Amino acid sequence: MRKVTGHWLWAWARRPQALVGVVVLCLCVGALGSLSRVAHRAPITYSDGPDSRLVRPLRASVDCDTRPCIALTFDDGPNPTVTPQVLDILARQHVRATFFVVGVHVPGNEALLRREYAEGHEIGNHSWSHPDLSKLSPEEAQSQIEMTQKVIAGTGVPAPKILRPPYGAVNEMLAAHNHLTIVRWNTDPEDWLQKDPTKIDTQLMAHVRPGSIILMHDIYPSTIAALEPVIQALKQQYQFVTASHLLGLSPGDQGEFFARFK
Repeated sequence: MRKVTGHWLWAWARRPQALVGVVVLCLCVGALGSLSRVAHRAPITYSDGPDSRLVRPLRASVDCDTRPCIALTFDDGPNPTVTPQVLDILARQHVRATFFVVGVHVPGNEALLRREYAEGHEIGNHSWSHPDLSKLSPEEAQSQIEMTQKVIAGTGVPAPKILRPPYGAVNEMLAAHNHLTIVRWNTDPEDWLQKDPTKIDTQLMAHVRPGSIILMHDIYPSTIAALEPVIQALKQQYQFVTASHLLGLSPGDQGEFFARFK
């Protein structure tokens, strides 16, 4: 075998074609290394830029038949002060929830809806201005629902498939003219009434059952104070899922649901 000497390497390097080839090879190797490093960075979950793409994090499926599930739901947001703190708690506890949004509260808080969706939560319709829909004409009720659908979709997240009528008020008119699935609740810790977080938690723990849909609100400071301790207590027995997951809903399902009863 010929021995490689320094003089041979110098002569080889003086050939222009060979030198260009070496440079190109080095650049390609460097580029591949950069791509490898990018591929291992933590994924961006959401962005507020004009070309933002919302990416929902992957999550293993939850089987509610092997271990009981419950759904945590929040009404009346988004609220610029309370909702971010609720989302922080849910993120720390690795819990998915459902947010029933009032349309008039969306302008100015679009980033909060994008964050809710990006972090794996479900977004539902809670009317435009929170009236009793059962006391409106069919046209007025439909307007309340459609305006909220449009403003939510305008933030870049999918329009909701589920509706929670304000006050849980439903009549035949609303059931007949509404194209969304109606999701109510069967566990109310009365965070809208109680200002003592301990009383909220006590009320919730006393009434929650397998398959419960829990009503809370992301507009009250007392809800923030009550939320993390009660989640930690409930996680010992239950899995948290979105309302649609709990009920096994598909887009377009009709009906009115209060809980999972099997």
